Amino acid sequence: MGKGKRKGTGGTAQSLTVLNGRHELTVRRFTATAERVELTYRITPALPERWRDNPDGSLDAVGPPIFFSVGGVDDLGREYLDGGGAFGTDLDGGFTEGSLSLEPGPAPEARSLTLTLMLTCGDVQSTHQLTMPL
Repeated sequence: MGKGKRKGTGGTAQSLTVLNGRHELTVRRFTATAERVELTYRITPALPERWRDNPDGSLDAVGPPIFFSVGGVDDLGREYLDGGGAFGTDLDGGFTEGSLSLEPGPAPEARSLTLTLMLTCGDVQSTHQLTMPL
């Protein structure tokens, strides 16, 4: 474990069905530092591609808009706000991987964090709660 990091999920990854049962989201790693909380995830099958590259360097919208955000509250009642993230589809198109962060980092005495994950793909929205140990 690197300097300043707290416990992560290690081998205790959690999975849930999202977007009306069409996809499975797996939390692959969960880490907390003094500055932020970060989770990495995989969604299977991959979310649809939103953009297509054109030969001239421009982009065309070819798929539905995709939004993924996270908020949280720890067991002490302290709130955590979405700090941003990134995602992309693997080269074979089998899954989407990404990360989301929350700010600030947890207080040393906090023991768990309940995350509220909100995922929207076009007109389909999915909201889920997940409690992670710190």
